[in-house]
Amino acid sequence: MTRPIAYISIPCALALAPLAASADPGQQTLFGQPVQAAPELTEEEIAARRAAFEKYLEDNDLIHAGSVVMPRAMAEDDLSAGPRPTYAWDTPPKRHTVFLNFFGGEMTGGTNSALMESPCIQGGTVQYPQFQRSEQEALAIIQVFKDAMAPFGVRIAYEKAPPKHLPYSMVMMGGKPQVIGLPNGVLGVACNLDCGDTWWRDTTFAFTEVAGDIQVLGTTALQEAAHAWGLDHIDGEDNIMYPYATFGKKVWADTCTAYNAATGPIGCEYVHDEFCGENGGAQNDVAELMAYFGANSVDDVAPTVTLLSPEDGAMIEPGTDVLVKAEISDNFEGYGWRMMIPEADIEQPAYSGEKQWSIKPPKGTYTIRVEALDHDGNIGFAEAVIHVGVEPTDPTTGGEPTTGGDTSDSTSGGPAGESDTEGSSDDSGSNVTVGPATATAPMEPGTDESGCNCVTAPVSRDMSVWMLALAGLGLVRRRRT
Repeated sequence: MTRPIAYISIPCALALAPLAASADPGQQTLFGQPVQAAPELTEEEIAARRAAFEKYLEDNDLIHAGSVVMPRAMAEDDLSAGPRPTYAWDTPPKRHTVFLNFFGGEMTGGTNSALMESPCIQGGTVQYPQFQRSEQEALAIIQVFKDAMAPFGVRIAYEKAPPKHLPYSMVMMGGKPQVIGLPNGVLGVACNLDCGDTWWRDTTFAFTEVAGDIQVLGTTALQEAAHAWGLDHIDGEDNIMYPYATFGKKVWADTCTAYNAATGPIGCEYVHDEFCGENGGAQNDVAELMAYFGANSVDDVAPTVTLLSPEDGAMIEPGTDVLVKAEISDNFEGYGWRMMIPEADIEQPAYSGEKQWSIKPPKGTYTIRVEALDHDGNIGFAEAVIHVGVEPTDPTTGGEPTTGGDTSDSTSGGPAGESDTEGSSDDSGSNVTVGPATATAPMEPGTDESGCNCVTAPVSRDMSVWMLALAGLGLVRRRRT
């Protein structure tokens, strides 16, 4: 089922001055990184992006109803009707990271935040603009977000994108609604009202060039992120999930509060009923967020990784399909992992929770590493060295290793050292063509994470080293699915 799109509309009385008037014209950097002025879109470009968005609605049989984009067949029905997952509400909470992206970047259509994707991006690639205000204003917006999320097991990153294999959601902090084809009067948009938070890599938008008030912008970012966790609009001007922008500090509702459908239908009633009763017609923000993320606490337990195959030291004939299979677990759900072959500069983030990979390496010696990361930066991994068509050598006897030096990291929690090898070839010198492995990397601005001690994953420089045909993808158990 196509996920509905929910966004905040600004009342005319709150159509605040554009941010350009209050931006610092001399600003050159943000969190130590260069910031370039966003080019103004032409009327033709705005019209083209709006047309692309409208075509997206038409092609997918969606309609725009108030503040929600939904399937046409559901327009006159309960938005929560139809097939839906069965949730296990008593499962342990997961941990999560939100990346507040002030740096913009090249975006495409899709659903994976780590790949800079959003369903709102239509008509090809969009260069999303950077935040154009001062660093002090950015930090003030971040503080609004941090204060609201402090009770929950959610980490906030803003100086640098988390590693690609860690599941995280992203809020794009910049630009105007016209950038992605929406009309004026839209302060933020969530293109995926994710009932029960079943997908952990959503991208939402807070259009920071629409309004000037810091608290309004911080609340907008919070509300859009919350839509991607499945929260709907409710009554109460002091509540974060109130559908209109009003001034002052906002809070999560901690009692069952009546829905507010002024800007569009309520999308996840069947979820809210789990916390407020079937006939409640209400939502308890705190109860749901606590069920998803739990109370905030330090996590100092690393994930556990067991490599089931191949065996360490295995001798393999060239041309043989090698099954890499692992078991991964942790004390909190929400962790992520990747399969790596450092000598070949290969990494495969497990975006879909795969725990099996099929590879066909050429002649050589390789380290197969499966590495898991949680939201407090704890790393667990398992490795096996395989010998493909070559005999293992013993350096202590004067023999030379078949491939480059040691790439494992046995002294710290960081990832394995990166190899400078750009390709791996057989005796004829010909490289093996890569399979359909995902090679797109997200923009990773900044020099350090904030609010998350995550270690930055190396980005693959050359994925055309040898065949990585994904096979038998074992899906990770999704909480509440």
